[in-house]
Amino acid sequence: MRTILGAAVVSIVLLSGCTPEPPEPDETGAAGGDPTPTETATTAPETPVFGMPDLCAEILTPETAAAFADAGLDLLGGPDGVYGENYFGDPTPEEKVGGITCVWGDEEVVASTVIVSVAPITTSTRSGIVNALIATGLVESQVEGALTYARIGDDVSAPAELHVIRNESWISVIEAVGGEARFQHATELVDEVTAQVYAAR
Repeated sequence: MRTILGAAVVSIVLLSGCTPEPPEPDETGAAGGDPTPTETATTAPETPVFGMPDLCAEILTPETAAAFADAGLDLLGGPDGVYGENYFGDPTPEEKVGGITCVWGDEEVVASTVIVSVAPITTSTRSGIVNALIATGLVESQVEGALTYARIGDDVSAPAELHVIRNESWISVIEAVGGEARFQHATELVDEVTAQVYAAR
C-alpha cells in the first residue's frame, strides 16, 4: 500500500510540474484557436432631403452661373436678382406657394431668358398645383417617383417647359423659346437644380 501511494504521489508531483507551453500566435495575432471574426460596421445609406433655397445663387452650380454670365445672361429676377421679386410685377405660381423664381437673361434679347423656380409642396397645395399644370396642356409623365409636366415648344411662339413634382417639391424651368435644344437645356437645368436642393442627410 505504501509503495502504491508513494508512486501515486510521485506521479502527481511530476504531472503538476509539467506546465503546458502557451500556443503559438496565429497569423491574426490571436493565441491559437479560430481567428476572431472582425465586426464590420454597417452604415445606413444617406437619404436625399429637400431643402428650400432662399437665394437664386443656391439653385445652380458655380460653373453654370459662370456660364450664364459668360453668355451675357444676368440674374434679373429673384431674391438676389437685379429687380428682386418684382421682376414680373405679380407673384409667379411658384412664389404664391412659398417658392422662389429666378430669371436669367439679356434684357435686350428676350429669347435668351431662362426662368428657374423652386417651391415647397404640401398635401394641401399639391392637387391645386398639379391641376393647374394639366390645365395648361402640358404632357404628363412619371419618372423615378416624380411626376413631370412638359412642353418642347418651338422657336417661334411656344416656350420649352419642364416641371417636376415630388412629394415635397416643385422644380421648374421655362425657356423663353422652345425646340429640342432648348428643351434639352431645360432638362439639364432641372437635374442640376434637383441635385442642388436635395442634399444627402
